[in-house]
Amino acid sequence: MDIKKISLNRNTFLIAYKLLHDALLLVLASFAVMIIGEGLIPGFISSRISFSKTAISIMIIIGLIAWIGKKLQITYNPPKIRKNKLLPVLILISFLLIGNSMLHFDLWANIIITLIFLLVSYLIYEMIFSE
Repeated sequence: MDIKKISLNRNTFLIAYKLLHDALLLVLASFAVMIIGEGLIPGFISSRISFSKTAISIMIIIGLIAWIGKKLQITYNPPKIRKNKLLPVLILISFLLIGNSMLHFDLWANIIITLIFLLVSYLIYEMIFSE
């Protein structure tokens, strides 16, 4: 009886590459829902699910995607980054979520901390996406 050596061919890596992309989308979506839930009800999700495990799983999936992509020599043209029109809405939602998560602070301290955080976030956004 002839036993063939088990080897992974290109199609196996390609299927794994595509499945990892789907897994990354699911993990990122669940992470976003967890963050929003934590902002709405502070301590409710973090007492049950560790954010570090989710972040580590995201990094592992991204590392595997990069490794398989390099192995299969998959390259992409860098996308053109354009400004998003949803930025004011995201800033308002961020302001409300950050403010809600710091309810144990005084009102003015809460407002000042939230505004400083949003200002720094906006400046970082402008540095990254400036043309």
